[in-house]
Amino acid sequence: MFKKILSLFKTQPELASSITASAPAMPATGPAPARLVRSRRKSKSKSKHESAWNSEPEEPTTAERLHSLSGPYKVLNDLLVPNPKSRSGYSQIDHVVIGPRGIFVIETRNLTTGEIRGGRREANWTVSTSRIKMYNPLMQHRGHVEAVHAHLGDYKRIRLISMVTFTNRCRISVDPAVRYVNSDELVIYDHELVETILRKTEKLEAEFPETLFKEQDIQAIYSLLSSANCTEPQTRAEHIEKAKGIK
Repeated sequence: MFKKILSLFKTQPELASSITASAPAMPATGPAPARLVRSRRKSKSKSKHESAWNSEPEEPTTAERLHSLSGPYKVLNDLLVPNPKSRSGYSQIDHVVIGPRGIFVIETRNLTTGEIRGGRREANWTVSTSRIKMYNPLMQHRGHVEAVHAHLGDYKRIRLISMVTFTNRCRISVDPAVRYVNSDELVIYDHELVETILRKTEKLEAEFPETLFKEQDIQAIYSLLSSANCTEPQTRAEHIEKAKGIK
């Protein structure tokens, strides 16, 4: 029987061709097509539409993170205020957040690698990827906090909270006391900043419910610090030059 069927194919090649043509196509066994992914590398020869697939969105800046604070909070960025104790005669403060329970004075550090170790009262901290020791950023930042305090006018009794942030690309292994909201000196990752401000505010509200600053108080403090801020380009440039090597 099999030989008869085989002979039909040999004598009628057009029948074999029609059977083969009508058979369903076999699925391809090669690798699946690559999925478009975003990377940090950009190509100048690509169109705008194509380059969108070749770039990752950058992490938000600290100013952008703080912008998400709603309600009574007011934010000041890059303040340069007079400070007679400073080498340049000024202190440059990265960010100040004025809230209903206190003022948050923020220093940002852009360290992108290594493990940071140190104690709250130790003058020098270490970074695993560097032989050079880091001056305790909390001690250094105290000068900035004092400079802000000096310009508060009638609001000098307000609570000031010192905050130093590091990127999450390094590792913070410092005194646990400065990693929790119980402290008025905090060392945190930059992505924890807004949450920490809100949690610290809630804690102060629970502990000292009477110390509530109203909207007009917050606006008054904002105006005091804005008035103290030096925006003159030459003075800022001179400060930067004199302050080199301090951070």
